Amino acid sequence: MNTNDLNPKQLLKVTKIIYFALIAGQLFFLVVVFSVTGGKFIFKVDVSDPLLLSCIILDCITLPFGYIVANRLFNQIDPNEVLMQKLAKFQSGQIIRLATCEGAGLLAIICLMLTSNSVYLIFLVITFTVMIRYYPSPDMIGRCVNLTQGEIDSLT
Repeated sequence: MNTNDLNPKQLLKVTKIIYFALIAGQLFFLVVVFSVTGGKFIFKVDVSDPLLLSCIILDCITLPFGYIVANRLFNQIDPNEVLMQKLAKFQSGQIIRLATCEGAGLLAIICLMLTSNSVYLIFLVITFTVMIRYYPSPDMIGRCVNLTQGEIDSLT
């Protein structure tokens, strides 16, 4: 996609579309899993289950990793850069953060599908909660990349 012809409002819309597409993809996959399994789930916490351990480890590693990598990218943004350059870098960091969440969420859905153990929904709720915190509002973008109030106002 060529972003050279976009203005800040349009780039914000594209960022929001990416955000909602990643969430919708997981939700639709979850609906497919519910329809395939017939909604017959158990709830069993078994710490010897390797899938449960992998979800715990993945959540504990990837969610903070995505946050850290994105913040490093945000901290590299020069305050004197043009707004569109700042927003393009924000969009890259946002995609990194959301992709790490999506990976952990998809693993939880796949584990739910394989085992019919609803304990994996806990991990899905955790990833959705983190993703909701990453909603790309103008104020949140301003905080992440240190935008001036005038730059934030140009997003609305």
